[in-house]
Amino acid sequence: MSQFPFQGLEDKEISSFTCSVQDESVKQHLNKLKESNRNFIKEIAALKCENSKLDTVIQENVMLRNSLDNLNLERLKHVRLIQTIELELAEHASGTQNFEIEIMRLKEENRNLTNTRQRLTMEFKNTDMHYNRILNDMEGEIQRLREENVNSRHEIQHLDIKHSNRGVRSTLAICSRGNSQQHHRRGGGYPRR
Repeated sequence: MSQFPFQGLEDKEISSFTCSVQDESVKQHLNKLKESNRNFIKEIAALKCENSKLDTVIQENVMLRNSLDNLNLERLKHVRLIQTIELELAEHASGTQNFEIEIMRLKEENRNLTNTRQRLTMEFKNTDMHYNRILNDMEGEIQRLREENVNSRHEIQHLDIKHSNRGVRSTLAICSRGNSQQHHRRGGGYPRR
């Protein structure tokens, strides 16, 4: 038989039962049971309170787990975003490197064009000076030929005058000879020997 035969009874039932019991030792034992029952009720209430707190903690734990899952999802998004940014930065760095190479090539080409321009400028100046010398020489030669032409004209005019004078003299000489012959025929002239 159980040591506490009234453990399953409610407090009111125990009180009414205690009043009907005449044995003092049994009453004391029942009072102890009542006290023990009150303590059990208090402990049960405390356990219910703790259980309620535990439910609250479980709910908070579920909420925290959901928040942690959301944070993990956000972290994954951030990781993907960081990877995308790193890829874009790598592409940008590659593009920047290509731009720098293109800039260096254009600078080198610009230097070559500058050197070519300077060389062509010097060649143009030298050619211009050479052409100027040739033009000056040609102008001097033209001037000399003009002077020679003038001198030649003068000589031709002089020769023409000379030739004209010779023609006049020849005509005069012919005329003179003709007159002399006519004079001899007429009986003039030198005496006969």
